[in-house]
Amino acid sequence: MKGLNVLKKLWLYSSIIISLPLSAGSMIENYLSQQKNQIFDYQLRANELQSAVLRKNWVSPIMLSYTQTTTTQSIKKDITNRTFSISIDQPIFKSGGIYYSIKFANAKERATRARLDLSHRQLITQALQTLFELKKNRLQKRQITLKLRNDNIDIRRKKEQYKAGLIDSSFLNEAILKRNQDRSQLLDLQLAQKRLLSSFRLISNRNPNRIRLPKLRLISSKEYRKKNLELKAQYLEMLESEYNSKITLSKYLPTVSFNASYYVTDSNQITLGQRKDYSQYGFRISMPININAPDDVEASRVSYLQKGVELQDAKRKARSDYRLVLENISIINRKIALAKSDRELYRNLLKNTKEQASAGKKTHFDVETMRNSVKISELDIYIHRAEKQIELLKLYTKTY
Repeated sequence: MKGLNVLKKLWLYSSIIISLPLSAGSMIENYLSQQKNQIFDYQLRANELQSAVLRKNWVSPIMLSYTQTTTTQSIKKDITNRTFSISIDQPIFKSGGIYYSIKFANAKERATRARLDLSHRQLITQALQTLFELKKNRLQKRQITLKLRNDNIDIRRKKEQYKAGLIDSSFLNEAILKRNQDRSQLLDLQLAQKRLLSSFRLISNRNPNRIRLPKLRLISSKEYRKKNLELKAQYLEMLESEYNSKITLSKYLPTVSFNASYYVTDSNQITLGQRKDYSQYGFRISMPININAPDDVEASRVSYLQKGVELQDAKRKARSDYRLVLENISIINRKIALAKSDRELYRNLLKNTKEQASAGKKTHFDVETMRNSVKISELDIYIHRAEKQIELLKLYTKTY
């Protein structure tokens, strides 16, 4: 896999400065199974071979022929004639058709290769996204477990208050309902984890628990467009269409062909004045007059123009996709900042609760609740960071 060299610069967006370090080529490993990689290798090899055939398609084959005929027309004996021949009819000038057919084959090979690379890259990043989702899932389960601890403490406290007549049953019911909702969410997370593991195993045979996740960084807009496999494929497909339009035009222009044949004959009838081996050679100039030629040429030209517009549209989409990722990252950064603020708040509350517990004004349940709240806010930070990595992965999916 080729390396992704990312420019190091500062990016100012929505009053948030995001640093852009790194070379990302070594960041994303090949997480796919051996079978998936073998399929990709076979696809690449098939593309190379098909392109090699296409590049030499303008070369006419050498025709070998052997003919044996026997006639019973003679009264004296049957006459048997045998003929072996080698012949070729090779175009040597096709009004640019030969040159552009080679250029077409090269462009088609590179376009197909870019599409295959993009497909392979997307499969790898799909595996990586699943790993990030699994990490986020684990963090969320830890967070729900801490919330359930607080729920149990809250229910216990409200039971005591209810028995003492300090609160009515609605407060206790609300606390029980909150715990049931958190339990249900934990079950949903466990089910989601199984689905993610199943999805990962379909494309990789590695142990997801032993894979060290990369730390992705934001790549620049210029680098994203420069190394975008989708844009590369679109550009090469436009070139492919351009060369094809010129090949189509050349079909209706003059063609010069060289032809040659060599014959070896053998017969049981002696014929004076003829050689047993002889050759023929010459050339031919041809040009078809086809009523569909103008429409055929125009159709190929329109196809080329369409590819050009599609390329411009793909560039516009790439800019839009990049801006959307920036906007999402900006929002996630704000969530991280809020989670950090909550963590500091709960840390101060925990410190104050410990002091009051030492003075007998608070119970150990209050201390444990605050301690769990600190951990919950810390997990919020890690969850949002995982979400940020998933968002950044959208840029890496299409770049090499």
